[in-house]
Amino acid sequence: MRLPTVPAVATGALALAVAAALPAGAAGRHLGHHPKPSSPPQTTFATGQLRADSPGAPGCGANQAGEPSVHVSRAGLVAVASENGLGNGSEFWSAPQLGGRGATACGLTYRGQPNAFGHLGASGGDVDVAIAPVADPSTHHYRIYTASLNLASVNVATSTDDGRSWSQVPVVEGVPVDDREWIAAYGPSTALLSYTDVLTGNIDVLRSDDGGQSFIEQSQAINDPNQAGNSQIGNLVIDHRNPSPTAGGFWAYQSYVAGATSQSTMKGEAYLAVSNDGGASWTDRPIPCTAPIGRKTGLDHNFPNVSVAPDGTLFYSVSNDKAVYVAMSKDHGATWTCSAPVSSTSRAIFPWIVATSAGEDLVYYGATGTGSDQTWSAYFAQNLTESVTGWSTKQVVTVHRGPVCESGISCNGGRQLFDDFGVDTDPSGWAHIAYSHDSPDLGSSGTYTGYAVQTGGRPVGYPN
Repeated sequence: MRLPTVPAVATGALALAVAAALPAGAAGRHLGHHPKPSSPPQTTFATGQLRADSPGAPGCGANQAGEPSVHVSRAGLVAVASENGLGNGSEFWSAPQLGGRGATACGLTYRGQPNAFGHLGASGGDVDVAIAPVADPSTHHYRIYTASLNLASVNVATSTDDGRSWSQVPVVEGVPVDDREWIAAYGPSTALLSYTDVLTGNIDVLRSDDGGQSFIEQSQAINDPNQAGNSQIGNLVIDHRNPSPTAGGFWAYQSYVAGATSQSTMKGEAYLAVSNDGGASWTDRPIPCTAPIGRKTGLDHNFPNVSVAPDGTLFYSVSNDKAVYVAMSKDHGATWTCSAPVSSTSRAIFPWIVATSAGEDLVYYGATGTGSDQTWSAYFAQNLTESVTGWSTKQVVTVHRGPVCESGISCNGGRQLFDDFGVDTDPSGWAHIAYSHDSPDLGSSGTYTGYAVQTGGRPVGYPN
């Protein structure tokens, strides 16, 4: 279409006369000026403490659990699990809820303890949750898996009624002595379970094809024995949307960080074990751009984290104890691009990332101040593009005051945040965060699990 001829811009008194003759608000437009762009909507969250007193009761209350896991089903069911410590069982909350205006942090219902024998909590360490991407054909609900650590094994509980009731495998077969398990789901009734085999230092991978009733060891994810002796396991994810080149297989990704030798104390580079045959075999792929990041302080601060976007793009987050970084791969981990520091605080640890169809959400614990005067908050970083640049950061809630110990059960203090927390997005792209918080107040020695739901700002896309 041809545009009309634009006359020369008037100056001086003539310009004032032209402007005065234009409709209100039009002078700037006709004189070549542009209205000031509107500010992006403010990112807001509702936060609260989950209750754990009466199964079936909704709303906020009190709990004594920490180190939670959160996932959202394709139907918008928010599922949060957290642990009471070894021998004391785990806690579980769920409810259908989308974020956005009107969402509440008190909208989840307490469902009781999934990983327990009767009223005795037989497990209660290192909890993780997975939700099947395909509904169970008989119940029409998405199967939920909650894995929790025993002293020498893993307990896996499953639910096909949104967490109202559970069946379980108290001691998963084939596990001698283990540490930090992770679980991921595929189809209506398939799951992979990974853990660190304490005797070998390797990452063992088990598979269930009967909805979590039994698990059979399939493989080991680390091929280099030097790495196996000096590694820290991260999370396990499965690609639900992109087909594998292997007949009957699927893409699975296991994150870990490792050192150059088994004697090295520095776990200074991130790796991704990649399987295209449903966990039967793995190829270990380094992430070279993380090596400079982890050269001085390592990358085991705490747990590397991988997420796969609906188009198959991988996003991987790590902390070097000072800052959080993100790596991206579009070729199943063969090549990578790393970000500059995403965090802006003096320390940033425990990152967790979720990649979606229209951007990425990332959470981490960030500190201001030093020593006993450190104040820690849960931070939310968002990127509305599929890239490692363009992050904006929001402080969500202050969770801890004082030092943080990252040495696990050998810590003598500073364990209120434990080692992990998480974020997921619902089908509309709103963020849901589960975090640990000093209980009852900042600086106290106890812990409770909190929940935050995004109520304003911009949602990203739908997750894998």
